[in-house]
Amino acid sequence: MACLLVSTVRTHAFALLGPFAPWMQATNGVIQPGDIGGPMDIGSGYRWNVPVVTYGFDKSFLDYFGTNGVAAIQSAIQIINDLPPASSLVLTNYPFNTQSFNNTAQVQGLSDLKSQTLTILLEQLGLTHPTRNIFVIKQWSSAFAPANYPSLYGISANSFLNYVIWPDWFIPDFIVMRNFDPQTFSASQYINGNLYDSLIEYGYYYYVYSYAADSFAYGNFAVADNNSSASLGAGGFFSGLTYDDVGGLCYLLSTNTVQYETLLPGISGIGANSNSFVNGAWRPGVDKITFVPQPVDSLSGSFLPTTNQFTDTCITNGNIIQQQVQRVITQPDFLFSVADTGRGDVNTPLLWRTGTTNWINNASANGNTNGEGPGVIQPPIQIVFNKLGLQCVSFGRFNEDENVGSAELPWGTFDDSTNTPITYPIPQTGTNQMTVRMWLERGNYPTLTATSFEWKPTSVIGSQFIFQTTTNMQTWVNLFTVTNDGTVCNYLNNNPASPSRFYRLMPQ
Repeated sequence: MACLLVSTVRTHAFALLGPFAPWMQATNGVIQPGDIGGPMDIGSGYRWNVPVVTYGFDKSFLDYFGTNGVAAIQSAIQIINDLPPASSLVLTNYPFNTQSFNNTAQVQGLSDLKSQTLTILLEQLGLTHPTRNIFVIKQWSSAFAPANYPSLYGISANSFLNYVIWPDWFIPDFIVMRNFDPQTFSASQYINGNLYDSLIEYGYYYYVYSYAADSFAYGNFAVADNNSSASLGAGGFFSGLTYDDVGGLCYLLSTNTVQYETLLPGISGIGANSNSFVNGAWRPGVDKITFVPQPVDSLSGSFLPTTNQFTDTCITNGNIIQQQVQRVITQPDFLFSVADTGRGDVNTPLLWRTGTTNWINNASANGNTNGEGPGVIQPPIQIVFNKLGLQCVSFGRFNEDENVGSAELPWGTFDDSTNTPITYPIPQTGTNQMTVRMWLERGNYPTLTATSFEWKPTSVIGSQFIFQTTTNMQTWVNLFTVTNDGTVCNYLNNNPASPSRFYRLMPQ
């Protein structure tokens, strides 16, 4: 298999997240489903410049996940809060791998709520997938076309998938490296101690694929890699952050990382700075970020304003100054919710979250005119977990009877103990409207089309329904049974073989 080898002695790396630049496109593999931003160059990262951020849960989250779900989110937050200040952080205290598996949760098809949250928190703190971004296609070249290269492993240029090698001089005009060593900040091909090689794959578009050079080496994936090519999968969980995750946060928050920034809206001076304070200035990192809960009114359940006072350090006229400022926060910086996030997307996501479009780009002020960064992350941020329930799939092209395979509920809380995994949603009572969504796929890539159809009956919680199909409106075949438990059932129906077919959802 052809690959690019670059001489390096680095053993770790992290990738930085920021708003999409014009050259970042789906056609070169930089933008992939679910991405909210692209990989930034070193020195162009985005970060928070306040030491305290708040979080909260809305009613939809509390109704769906309950107190166990709140505890799972708080356990992910606590991992961030337990990090020492960047100025005193020792990277060697953190392991190369924190991934484990719970066999019971794997059999049940559960996704760990805490681990998914931990990945999203890293993203919203300025980190993205390191493995995906070791090498990135920045500019198209006809040399990428496989017809210009001999076939590899017997794969012809007309095959569905081809592998392409590129010459060294493609870097950095056509290929850029966006994975950086936390000690030297130089580009690196290592992730948590493992060397990675890369090659270009193409099927319907071109993208760079990175893989461990040692096929027997364990992946040592960073937590920030989750939901990409290194997804945890059912039953997988993280016990904490890896060396590279912590190295990336250390770089962003370090007092040695100085960049020109303005403070977040709503910050004002206090004390001697009450009438005036320095806003736009060169600033070091805040050294540490702490998450605290947004106060909640015990009667109404609404969020209450809170005021955070802190010492802001900046450099003006060549002098380091410290000024007392305060930030009034009326709504949580991080709000956790639950909703049906799969509407309009056949690849039903586990969650949805706020993007990077409101992040503040200070490139020009940092002497990087028209650059990608650096910049400041700006709230509010909403993280919405999908009400994803039973997942079913059938491939009619292979079986006229539309045999359906299924998986169980996706959300759970578990660890490496023998305790039974906690599953969600929490038990409900009363009546509500359930959703069964069928995605009908017709054709083949790249002209595949997907159309959704929905059944939304209202029934008592716990009621069961049978999803049926027929070709003649007389003989109905049972495909699967679904229970009204407050989740959304998705059925992926790929290329049914019959020229005409009918479907219905019937109470059992």
